[in-house]
Amino acid sequence: MNVECKKAVTPEGVELFYTGADLDQGPLPALFYFAISGEESITLPPYNSPAIYGSDPALRIFSLTLPGHGEGFNKFKAMDYWAQEINAGNHPIEKFLDQAVRAIDWLIEEEIAHPDHLAVCGLSRGGLIATHIAAREKRVRTLLGFAPITRLEEVEAFQENTNLESPNLSSLAENLTHLHNVRFYIGNRDSCVGTDACYHFIRHLTEKAHDKRARHMHVELFITHSIGHKGHGTTPHVFEEGTLWLKNHLLGR
Repeated sequence: MNVECKKAVTPEGVELFYTGADLDQGPLPALFYFAISGEESITLPPYNSPAIYGSDPALRIFSLTLPGHGEGFNKFKAMDYWAQEINAGNHPIEKFLDQAVRAIDWLIEEEIAHPDHLAVCGLSRGGLIATHIAAREKRVRTLLGFAPITRLEEVEAFQENTNLESPNLSSLAENLTHLHNVRFYIGNRDSCVGTDACYHFIRHLTEKAHDKRARHMHVELFITHSIGHKGHGTTPHVFEEGTLWLKNHLLGR
């Protein structure tokens, strides 16, 4: 299935790739999905599965290009790029997160995204990014991750950089309890990002929600049959199930 991909540019020059109604048709619920480059996250199978299953005239799906992706980069070497940049004292993830949050603010200010109907979703490295954005943007209510990175040390590119201060998700739990719906999917033997690491993060988040009496918060982890290289693949069924779950919450169905 082909997905129409459009582009908008914020006043500071950040490119937003999206599918859905034209921006002049007023504020709509918005899903922010992160996987690889912004355009490929919308158009390239199977990475664009959430854009396919999430397609609905009642919402827009936006994506931004992750660090180490897009023109001039090899998406299969992006984790090496992240590790090298962080090891050199640069902060590519922090810079990206700042730009992404400002882009969301702009979409809301321009009455393009509805501030009461925001969700974030990510695949693998995009799951780490989506969770960080959810922690920063308190108007987000739903978070979905497919085979998400939860600890960078689990990723091969970072295993020789043990002294790095990496942006692991466990440090975010305190800032995620505003969420209403959280769902992660992970393979039962994912040796790329770590099945156990994903479980421990969800367990930690659940305990934090309990401690803060966040009874509005529903946290789920689905451990599924591993497929693909290092057990890190995501099946079409999982993409569909997760995206439809998110869409129903986003649209209040």
